[in-house]
Amino acid sequence: MPNSDQTLIENPVQQGWLQHWQPLWQQMQHGTLHNQRGLALHYSHYQLPGADTAVVISSGRIEMAIKYSAVIFELVQAGYSVYILDHQGQGASARELSNPHKGYISNFDQYSDDWQQFMQQVVLPGQHQCYLALCHSMGSAIFANYLLRHPQHPFAAAALCSPMLGIYSGPIPFAAAMPIVKALHWLNHQLSAQSWYLPGQGNYRPEAFARNRLTSCPAQYQWLLSLYEAEPALQLGGVTLDWLLAADQVMRRLAESGHSIELPLLVLQAGDDKVVDNKAQQRFVAQRPERRELKVLAGAKHELLLEHAPIRQQAMHSIMLFFARYRARQG
Repeated sequence: MPNSDQTLIENPVQQGWLQHWQPLWQQMQHGTLHNQRGLALHYSHYQLPGADTAVVISSGRIEMAIKYSAVIFELVQAGYSVYILDHQGQGASARELSNPHKGYISNFDQYSDDWQQFMQQVVLPGQHQCYLALCHSMGSAIFANYLLRHPQHPFAAAALCSPMLGIYSGPIPFAAAMPIVKALHWLNHQLSAQSWYLPGQGNYRPEAFARNRLTSCPAQYQWLLSLYEAEPALQLGGVTLDWLLAADQVMRRLAESGHSIELPLLVLQAGDDKVVDNKAQQRFVAQRPERRELKVLAGAKHELLLEHAPIRQQAMHSIMLFFARYRARQG
């Protein structure tokens, strides 16, 4: 039977958590703010002494701040302060529906306005010289919509990992399914005050690694599941009809108006993504090719920052190089 040291060596993800990520997480400041709708939103931050640049993280659907503990550790090691907000309805933030497992929002503007409030009340008082954004999946759509709604933002650049600019729907075009979704949504609100799950969706249930669409790394996937097992209140299930219609609305807006976003953007694309639509990412980059870079990570699944070490290292290396070009100049 292997001893504990051998076990850590064989599982570098668990080793990283115990030796580096968790100790930093325990040193971070954690708090709540109440948004305009009265919901308590959880946030975490680490203000590095002497840091002149802060990275603000916009997480993806179902995610929570602690999931980014490895990324936060690497950013702090690189000399950045780090801030992260749990979007309403997920993580440690308040859930709006009586069933806390339902992924729900009525309008993505609420997410983006929460982000603006987070910036004003928590991030900007840290008085850094420069602000960069690191966004994943749904968090990229939230951030891009924030840029459209708040053009006088403080950001110098942003990296978007597997951005949700379209949703992968396999052989059936996403747009072709939307009339059915809208009809179900109408029926839902005729028959019930509770938002229905999209057919096929349900409460949180751990999925077998072989069927997951997030990562090809078993160690990363098991670590992620262990977080949800340790804190059941963080669990979130599938999406509701309301969430999907709100997502469709914001994705259409970004397709039509995204060209007005001036901010330099790095788009990291997972080559084997079966969650979001990679063609929508390519069209988004083509809107402003002089201000947007597309980097494809071949063979990667959706969660670039939870992938096998070679892919994850490539993603983090690209992010760090990109950020280095825009961070506040030392000295």
